[in-house]
Amino acid sequence: MNKAVSLLMFPVLLLVALSVSPKAFGQRLDKYEKLASEALQQQIVEHLCDSVMEGRGAGTAGGAAARSYILHKFDSLELRPFYYNRAQTFWHKGMQMHNVLGVVPALGPSDKYIVVSAHYDHLGTIKGKTFPGADDNASGVAALLAVAEMFSAMRRDSVGPGVNILFAAFDAKEYSMTGSKYFTSNLPFAPSQIICEINIDIIGSTLVPVHKNKPEYVIVLGRNTLPEGLRGAVSYANSQGKLGLDIDYTFYGSDDFTRTMYKLGDHYTFNQRGIPALFFTSGFHQNTLKTTDTPDIINYQVLAKRTRLIFRTIHELSRR
Repeated sequence: MNKAVSLLMFPVLLLVALSVSPKAFGQRLDKYEKLASEALQQQIVEHLCDSVMEGRGAGTAGGAAARSYILHKFDSLELRPFYYNRAQTFWHKGMQMHNVLGVVPALGPSDKYIVVSAHYDHLGTIKGKTFPGADDNASGVAALLAVAEMFSAMRRDSVGPGVNILFAAFDAKEYSMTGSKYFTSNLPFAPSQIICEINIDIIGSTLVPVHKNKPEYVIVLGRNTLPEGLRGAVSYANSQGKLGLDIDYTFYGSDDFTRTMYKLGDHYTFNQRGIPALFFTSGFHQNTLKTTDTPDIINYQVLAKRTRLIFRTIHELSRR
């Protein structure tokens, strides 16, 4: 095709691109949403709760096994290093710990990021008792890996994402969020380049629904930290994806608990740097921080729905 013909065809191609219907666009997302399968996420949760992980204590052999597993997953999804690093090493109380980092780069030139995080450490083994941490936070890692797979597939198909998506599996959350604090204190660029941080922590159970008889729910805190034009992204994603999730933007209707709970996750370290940050969770329950936090308490069907909501929310934020 010569240059003159190419110039003549440009308006036609542009018109075709602009005329893609919302229905067709939704069908395109449906293709990637299917990657958040219940079976895949159950496999991830069960693996992270295996006895070899010893409860994934930060700085322990079990934590190292979990880190190796996540690194392998990142490699298999072809996530790229973050500023030449796949892992970020730091020290806490004489113990060496590691954040695991991987990027799905923007389809076109962009210096903007959306950070998606989930901590992979848990309590480990204490006095001979192992704390598996299925919901806290193997469920969050399962969601993070599924979302990474979706965006990696989109990138291979050259349909997205619009900005760089950084996936961060943080270590040492149980040590006062040391991993995310180290990351935010050593950003290689200005905090303003991060559109939003999305943290996933305790996302797999349906044990404490916000409203009676509505087990397919999710709690999303931090919506007020977003610019006003982005605050409808989660609700829009829920509607467009026909997910039907009961979304609560408070912690069970209490302003005081909402403020307190928002400060207890890795997202808060980003917000303290002036970065908008959302916290996706299904709430604390009777198994949280106990040896009974095992894979059988996870509702994998609802976990998959929540994961799709997070995927669609990120996609929506990347387009605005």
